[in-house]
Amino acid sequence: MENTIVIKLGGVASDNLTEGFFRQITEWQAANKKIVLVHGGGHYITKMMEALAIPVETKNGLRITNKAALEVTKMVLIGQVQPAITTAFQKRNISVIGLNAGDTGLLEADRLSDTDLGLVGKITKVKTNLIEQLLSENIITVIAPLGINSEYDWLNVNADTAACEVASALHAEALYLLTDVPGVKNGSEIITEIATAEIEKLQKTGVIKGGMIPKLASAAFAAENGVDQVIITNSLETIGTKIKSKVAIG
Repeated sequence: MENTIVIKLGGVASDNLTEGFFRQITEWQAANKKIVLVHGGGHYITKMMEALAIPVETKNGLRITNKAALEVTKMVLIGQVQPAITTAFQKRNISVIGLNAGDTGLLEADRLSDTDLGLVGKITKVKTNLIEQLLSENIITVIAPLGINSEYDWLNVNADTAACEVASALHAEALYLLTDVPGVKNGSEIITEIATAEIEKLQKTGVIKGGMIPKLASAAFAAENGVDQVIITNSLETIGTKIKSKVAIG
């Protein structure tokens, strides 16, 4: 969808909601840009699970989602994190609405083949009609990263991959993956642009490591599937690292 910008808010979403963030949103809207947000919430989910004495288990850095963990995830994402984000927009008189997979089956998903992760899925289809209708009325949409499969079971979905799927389905002009670092670093320097063809080499040489590996994989998918540019950054006001499908110059 022309002039659409998708933003993925990090797990501690409130850290991203600065005055600079809202200033950029307002400027984009003034320029007739349409805004979609996909939010995480891992920090809040962990806190709630600990408060309820539910064990937090992980595999290779990814949360294992059993039935109890899924119920907490739904409760926190839809009942705590999303309302906090939409209220922040409302305080600034910006029209916004929160959406999840239960709204017209917005995000369809299949369970990941790695069953050790439990009730975790991958988005297979984004039903864009509702999103596009709201954007046409200049209403910002805020989407929780949860999916529903063909048997109407809910599944937890990685927020980065959900944001990339949404951006690709909307053919967004830009996708911002907001994280806790200002971009992909090589030593102390931020790499300003990475071609998708370079990612494997950067991973093998140790430039890309840890949590940045799946983030770059998601970014590469979006860049190669209809999104003009993908930016990894910690703020809408900083340049960050641009991921492009074409070969980078130099």
